[in-house]
Amino acid sequence: MMRPAPALVAGVLFFVYCAATAAAQGPRRRNRVLAGAAVGLLCVWAWAMVEPWTIPHDWLMPPIVLLVAYWTSGALFTSPSRRWEARLMALDQALDIRGRSARAPRVVAELLEIAYAGVYPLIPVALALHLTMTPRPDPDRFWTVILITDFICFTMLPLIQTRPPRALEDGAPWRSSVRRLNTALLGAASIGVNTFPSGHAAEALAVALLMLDAPMPVVSWMLLNAAAIAAGAVFGRYHYAADALAGYAVALAVWWLL
Repeated sequence: MMRPAPALVAGVLFFVYCAATAAAQGPRRRNRVLAGAAVGLLCVWAWAMVEPWTIPHDWLMPPIVLLVAYWTSGALFTSPSRRWEARLMALDQALDIRGRSARAPRVVAELLEIAYAGVYPLIPVALALHLTMTPRPDPDRFWTVILITDFICFTMLPLIQTRPPRALEDGAPWRSSVRRLNTALLGAASIGVNTFPSGHAAEALAVALLMLDAPMPVVSWMLLNAAAIAAGAVFGRYHYAADALAGYAVALAVWWLL
């Protein structure tokens, strides 16, 4: 009998965790979380049923599981913790993140906003590069690292509930045309709250680490991209600096252990 892939086991555990955590919620929120967990478990089961090395197995089901996990975790948010927000903001203030953002040249601001937006197509692009540019492509390991990295980030949301720094500060940190696109995307598709560790930073580093055996130009581009996404998240005030650092730590640990 074949052993289930770690990503499938992690998916089951994550959605069971969400369902268990929902027990302490009010009826409306609890029902939303339970519905999300049920859909998530169904998606994990459907993923397990399709043949490996097919488009549904490698390209379709894993992103669906990821998105359902993200939205389900968002339903667990109840109210922000002022204490945690103050702790996270204190590091940003010590690093003068807001001041550095305000002093950044317009071209730097635009590039970092573009990098932040680039996280959305990043995973499918990285998967295509992994399958075509690495000597031992393994889509199951690719998705195992990505999903477990994200699951860990999402798992922390019920425990550390905060708003993003842009919600606590007056005005935009810098002038940027691309920022309007990012804020529109976040308003339409995000859960609207902060995740600690940062899923953006964690995903970006995870895919870069998965490409370390690719040709050097690809490796260099992926590592630079990971740095730019994290910088865009922090200096664009979408995340706190501690979010990005913790996201990097999660990605590195998962990649190293798996």
